[in-house]
Amino acid sequence: MPSAPVPVTNPENPKIQRWDDIGLLLIHDFITEDEEAAMIAAFHAVDPRLDGKRRISQHFGYHFDYTTFGASETSFTPVPSYITDFLPRLPVQDYLPDQFTAQYYPPGAGIPPHVDTHSMFGEALYSLSYGSAVPMVFRLSDANDARKMRLPRRSLQSSVSESKTEGASGTNPESAATAPDSQTTMTVQSKSEEPSPENPSWELVLPPRSLLLMTGPARYGYTHGIKSRKTDIINGEMVHRQGRYSITMRTIRRGDEIGCNCVFPGVCDARIREEQSRPAAAQRMDPLEK
Repeated sequence: MPSAPVPVTNPENPKIQRWDDIGLLLIHDFITEDEEAAMIAAFHAVDPRLDGKRRISQHFGYHFDYTTFGASETSFTPVPSYITDFLPRLPVQDYLPDQFTAQYYPPGAGIPPHVDTHSMFGEALYSLSYGSAVPMVFRLSDANDARKMRLPRRSLQSSVSESKTEGASGTNPESAATAPDSQTTMTVQSKSEEPSPENPSWELVLPPRSLLLMTGPARYGYTHGIKSRKTDIINGEMVHRQGRYSITMRTIRRGDEIGCNCVFPGVCDARIREEQSRPAAAQRMDPLEK
């Protein structure tokens, strides 16, 4: 699998790496070790389960809805201070997230490759990683992804369950003790899954306490996921995965705000709804040719 494209490092702050051509940004050590420890303790104060077999999710603000891939209209949990305290440090301050999903991933767990819903949330999509590092897989979407998007919809929860039995992409890895310097972009060698014949995939290690921001093509046109596997080859060394935590942060759109006019119609939920409202003959057109 190809390594991650070379980023541009901010000369004034080497902890910030950017891939400006696709709208990707990674901030190393976004939270401190003390903040990380407090966040892990707070997570398990709410849910002490840690059986090593299943992913555990906690939702704050309006809950993420795994059947609509948007935000619930009714289920709401106040956002804890360990989240609100770092919001003023986020790189995008024009608008802030108001939907948060905190999750624990046991070693070997993963996330199927996907593109987050376009129309229901704002452009900035954040993922805060803590507890352990993990390689995340990115790939420019293609016609096969467009076809999958037009299949009968299933929830993310069922997709995650299937990924565990099918060996699909998804994962929660790493060993912080063996990870290289967190301020360098770590290259990961895949042990399975060949690159897409149309668009190759590449992996980027998200170090502990790092913040990933996806905008532009990375947000709307690239799939991202984590492979289900127990070990990774990182910089030539085998690393056994440990448990990982993450907080996904989104900004909810309501009413007239809902919609999207991106340049990736193949994987855009707003365009798919438009297509499905057209006559059957129009729906049979290749979605990437629209």
